[in-house]
Amino acid sequence: MDSISIRKAYEQGKYTLSRAGLDSPAFDALCLLESVFNVKGRNGLAVHGEETADLSKLEQFNELIIRRTREPLQYILGRWEFDNMALRVGEGVLIPREDTLTLVETACAHMQDKPSPHILDLCAGSGAVGLAIARRIPDASVICAEKSPQAMNYLSRNIAEFGGGRVEMMACDVLQPPETDQKFDCIVSNPPYIPSENIERLAWEVHCEPRMALDGGSDGLDFYRAICGQWKKLLNSNGLMAFEIGYDICDGVIEIMKQSGIHRIGLVKDLNGINRCVFGTAVS
Repeated sequence: MDSISIRKAYEQGKYTLSRAGLDSPAFDALCLLESVFNVKGRNGLAVHGEETADLSKLEQFNELIIRRTREPLQYILGRWEFDNMALRVGEGVLIPREDTLTLVETACAHMQDKPSPHILDLCAGSGAVGLAIARRIPDASVICAEKSPQAMNYLSRNIAEFGGGRVEMMACDVLQPPETDQKFDCIVSNPPYIPSENIERLAWEVHCEPRMALDGGSDGLDFYRAICGQWKKLLNSNGLMAFEIGYDICDGVIEIMKQSGIHRIGLVKDLNGINRCVFGTAVS
C-alpha cells in the first residue's frame, strides 16, 4: 500500500461512500477518520491533513469505509451522541435519533415541579430516553425496562456510565402484564410502532437494526394497547403517560389512550413540524 496523506485518505474514503450512494459521505468519512487517526473534525483535518497516514491506520480506515457501505455508521463507531451522552450502541439495539428528544423534553416539562419523580421507561433499548430524563431531572429515579438480551447489554453499560446511581434496569416483556407493583409518576416509551407490512419498505440501514425494536404489529399499535391496557395501573394519580409516535399512527394512539382513561391528551411536534409525542394524564 502506497503512502498517502491523511487528507488523501479522507478524500478517497468520501469518494467510495459517495459511489455507494450514502446520503452523507463527507460526514461519515470524517467520523471514521476521527475514530482512526484522532483527527478532530474539519479543523483537525486542516491542521493534520498533509501528514503522512500511518499504513496500519490507513488499512484500518479503509476497512471501516468498506464496512460503512453495508453497516450503520453508529454501529461501526460503537457510540452515538444523544443529549450530550455518547451512548454505547451496536448490533441488536435501536440507534438513538434526535427526534426522540421531543419525548424527553415533554416528560421533563411535566415532571419539573414534581419532587423526586419516579419514572418508568418502557422499551428502553440503549436507555437513551430514561438516562436523558434522569440527567435533566437531578432528583429523579428511573427504571429502564427492556426485553432483548442484546439491547440490555448496551443498556447496562450505559446505565453504569451515565445513570449517576439513579437509574436501574428491569428485564420484562412490555406486551405481558407487569410483574412489579411499584408506582410511578411518569411512564414514557418509544415503542416499536412501524406497521409490520411497512418494514420491508424501510431503508437498508434501518434493516440493520433489530426488527423487534421496529415492528409494532399489523397496525403499529400493539405496544400502545399493551402499555395503556396493562401498565397504566402502575401510574400514580395524575401521573403522566408519554409516547413517541409515528406521524401515521397519531389518531390511533390518541384513541387508545382515551379508551384507557387517559385524560388531558396533548401532542408535541418535533423540529420538523411532525407530530412526534403524545401525552396524557391518568386521573383516578
